[in-house]
Amino acid sequence: MERKPETYTDEELVQLFQQQHNRKALGLLYRRYAHLVLGLCLDYLKNREDAKDAVMDIFEKAGRKLPEQSVTNFRPWLFYVSRNHCIDILRKKLKQVPVEFSEAIFMESAGEDRPIEENQIELLTAAIAALKPHQRDCITLFYLKGYSYEKVSKLTGFSDKEVKSYLQNGRRNLKIIINKLEHEQAE
Repeated sequence: MERKPETYTDEELVQLFQQQHNRKALGLLYRRYAHLVLGLCLDYLKNREDAKDAVMDIFEKAGRKLPEQSVTNFRPWLFYVSRNHCIDILRKKLKQVPVEFSEAIFMESAGEDRPIEENQIELLTAAIAALKPHQRDCITLFYLKGYSYEKVSKLTGFSDKEVKSYLQNGRRNLKIIINKLEHEQAE
């Protein structure tokens, strides 16, 4: 790296890292993008310390993945990796924290609020995990995190129409999956 660091393009830095395992190249990419990745992580995680930890994890992951992948546009690739990492963190948190909400949230039927039993939480957690990834992401962000359609759209990159479709299909599939799981438990 005989040129001034700021004269290298992202693609040149990626190539230096991929071909020569040049850690300085990855460090330059970190300096360019860490603050943007931190902002994205804060949007998802809503906690500065968790977001800072996520940034470090994301760049460690980038250091492992870059040599194996053909990356032509680093910035979109990094944001894709960052988004997926944050969604994985939210999924893990969902599994760790008991969620208290009524089944009516998902089923769009008017009903009285009533406490959920432990096995219902387990059923719901298993059902959410069984959804297709796009549906699971939208359901998690909209219902469990309480984000608006617009916020879910921004975080996932889906249009508002796609978000509404994934939510509608996700609710329908949740009902089907929960009924199937309850039937299996009854046997």
